[in-house]
Amino acid sequence: MHNISRRSLLASSAALVLGAGISRAFAQSTASGTLKVQGFGADAELAAMTNAIARFNKKYPNVKVDLSVDPISTGWGDYVTKVFSQFNSGQQADIYGTAIETFQSFSSRGLFLPLNDFVAANPDFSDFAPSLFKQSSYKGNINYIPIGWNNIMINYNRDLFDKAGVAYPKDGKWTWDQFRDVAKKLTVKDGSGNVTQFGYEVPNQNFFIQPWFFSNGTGALNDDWTASNMLDPKVSESLQFLYDLIHVDGVSPIPGKDTMDNQFLAGQVAMISRGHWIVQNAKNNKLNMDVAIPPSKATDTTVIGFGGYAVSKTTTQPDLAKALILELTSEETQKEEGEKGGGVPGRKAAADTPAFLSFPPSAALYYQTLPNTKAVPSPANFQEVEKIFIRYYTAMMAGEVSIADGVKQADAELNASFERLKKRMGG
Repeated sequence: MHNISRRSLLASSAALVLGAGISRAFAQSTASGTLKVQGFGADAELAAMTNAIARFNKKYPNVKVDLSVDPISTGWGDYVTKVFSQFNSGQQADIYGTAIETFQSFSSRGLFLPLNDFVAANPDFSDFAPSLFKQSSYKGNINYIPIGWNNIMINYNRDLFDKAGVAYPKDGKWTWDQFRDVAKKLTVKDGSGNVTQFGYEVPNQNFFIQPWFFSNGTGALNDDWTASNMLDPKVSESLQFLYDLIHVDGVSPIPGKDTMDNQFLAGQVAMISRGHWIVQNAKNNKLNMDVAIPPSKATDTTVIGFGGYAVSKTTTQPDLAKALILELTSEETQKEEGEKGGGVPGRKAAADTPAFLSFPPSAALYYQTLPNTKAVPSPANFQEVEKIFIRYYTAMMAGEVSIADGVKQADAELNASFERLKKRMGG
């Protein structure tokens, strides 16, 4: 999950308390206290979390839950900074919802409790893909209980394909060359040569870009996220492909600060790289959208990011926090988030519902591609790594620096950041 901005989000906060008028048909706890929850997401996540807290309060009527929801409008690096600030000022929450991009940053500083025993005591968690728990661990400790996830797919406007007489990707699959040809056919210009409809949005965010590396059998970082891999010729090849989409084919504008979600929803862009979170906006805008696997060159591997809930090491109510996490990660909560357009549910049962599979038409591809995904590179110095990479990436896409020079300069800065990380970690 994210994002992470990966989406057009709504910042919100809520405080929920269920009083004495609750039906005594529920087995209620006499425990009392206050739990602060820092979540993330948009409308779908906010609604699901709010309803989960209401169910929790039926069991724990004397526990007040203060919920704040961060829209991640400026990326996960800034969220990391925000959380560090909360801990440094003594204003930290009891429960944090966060994403894999932040996991090592937080765990390497020991901010959260190990949850191994909690997971072992709740066999119901077996409905989650085991790989999610593996990626939720740091040095043998599970610090995060998985929630929804997102793998980047190509989202495309079927009406624009039909209008151009272009076939949909067969079985949701295509190659780089096929994709490039389709993007050209879906780009429309007026009589003056001005583009009125772009075939594709070359991404402007770290998460969205990764499939173009992974599908070429490479990555901006090495596989264990300890060093730069920018000098791999396949990295330059991937960047050159995206550059050519912009400057040779003219199928995309130069990536700017803002994403083109609104233009996609308005039919001004035919294809964009996004996760499942875009589904609800597509429904609301009655967009005839479907999804396909990102184009392959060496492989059809795409990127995955996912969220999880963690318990602060400073909480005075660890048992209540864990009880609330059980509700926040329940099948009911997962179904609601998925069906309303949040991430793909971490629980497989929640992704098998008719409502989830009804839209987009190829919604089954989300889970079908799960075995062939790689996690978004998320080292403990993610804040620096993301900013360095995006700075050089956008400069290369704009032609402000050549790809040959850009990868060399990015490589040097990234490795300098990893050296600083090693010193901080005592390596």
